[in-house]
Amino acid sequence: MNVFFSTPLQGVEKKTAMTSFGGQISLGGILHKISIFVQYVHTTKSLPMPDTDERQQQILDAAAAVIVRLGYDKTTMSDIAQEAGASRRTVYLYFKGKEELFEALLYREYMLYAQTWLDHIEADPRGGTLGGFYRATFHAVNSRPLIAAMMRRDRRVVGNYLRKRDNIFTQMQHGVNTLGIFEALQAVGALRQDVDAAVILHIVEMLSYGQLTIGDFKPIDQSPPYDAVMEALADIMDRALLPEGGGNSEAGKAILRQITNEARTQLTQIKQAKGISQGATNDNR
Repeated sequence: MNVFFSTPLQGVEKKTAMTSFGGQISLGGILHKISIFVQYVHTTKSLPMPDTDERQQQILDAAAAVIVRLGYDKTTMSDIAQEAGASRRTVYLYFKGKEELFEALLYREYMLYAQTWLDHIEADPRGGTLGGFYRATFHAVNSRPLIAAMMRRDRRVVGNYLRKRDNIFTQMQHGVNTLGIFEALQAVGALRQDVDAAVILHIVEMLSYGQLTIGDFKPIDQSPPYDAVMEALADIMDRALLPEGGGNSEAGKAILRQITNEARTQLTQIKQAKGISQGATNDNR
């Protein structure tokens, strides 16, 4: 898929297995964003959620439900408070305003998305292949409605937030080199080397765009079951793009683990720079 972003690193040599990845933004697309989320937000399987306050989590749960239902622009702090069964004053004790709350929500949702993604990768014997990656990504996207809306840049849901110059979504795009990840997977034997990585990337993006946006053109109730479609797509991709002998899935998993670990520092830096709330108090109403 259109993959990952990371701290500025040294690039990938075609015949070198575990190098670091970095570079400039490659093809921009939905799958590009999905992959960014995965490695941007995730650290390790055992990483605890950053905000443990039960009331704060209730507020974030309520915000997720309301924003998906009404959209970011139309949602008010009063709507969120009502959904959470709390007063506006309580909500403002945790968040200075709607934007800060939304960014805290995005941070949490990315973490949950990435946890689901990595769990799926680790549990799948073929998780280190392109098909396994594809399968895990769409499984995770399907489990997080707000993340799915971000992937599609759904204006009804995310509204004017994406117009902000320093929004989280834009910051996460810095330093993306999806093509380098495909080349790394080729280097360790998890992806065919006789097909140009740029061509593979383009094909995968075409499929991914289609899956994420098909609901705009075809009623959902006329489509086959989501899980069946994802499994078939992943199987087709592996049949077409695995090296002879089935490929080295474990080496592919090692690449994906490395990327997520390298993202820890950058995630922490961006989080601190934006001052994402962990329970800040402010009495503004």
